[in-house]
Amino acid sequence: MPNVPHRSRPTDPDLRAIGLLTLVLVLLFAAATVGMVWTRVLHGRGTAMPGRELIGATFAPLEEAGVVVDSVRADGIARRGGLRVGDVIEVVDGAAVRSVDATDRALQAPRLLRQRLDIRVRRGKRELDLHLDASGGASRGQ
Repeated sequence: MPNVPHRSRPTDPDLRAIGLLTLVLVLLFAAATVGMVWTRVLHGRGTAMPGRELIGATFAPLEEAGVVVDSVRADGIARRGGLRVGDVIEVVDGAAVRSVDATDRALQAPRLLRQRLDIRVRRGKRELDLHLDASGGASRGQ
């Protein structure tokens, strides 16, 4: 057999750069995917997001047993449903709430999964029934 020199593949700098860029993009995508999965796993294991974060409002305790709306996020479910700063939350889905913790528990994800949340508030001397729509629609109470 004649002695034929072995030819190696030519190394093109552009081809190497494309390969390196592809590798970096794949690694970034994998890291982002792992991060999203990890976040979902953590939230699914007893670290549920407080109800106030889900609806976009914060609460403060009243001197008498009760909860007052302290702030309402402009793009939140609470604002769309008609909740206002100063409203006193009395009932969430038929259950009376007397503390910030009880209100948070009543507003957590399992209740929002059904897309609608009924809240009774006292605004000044009036009692209002508000309906918060978690699906993004604007629904207001009476």
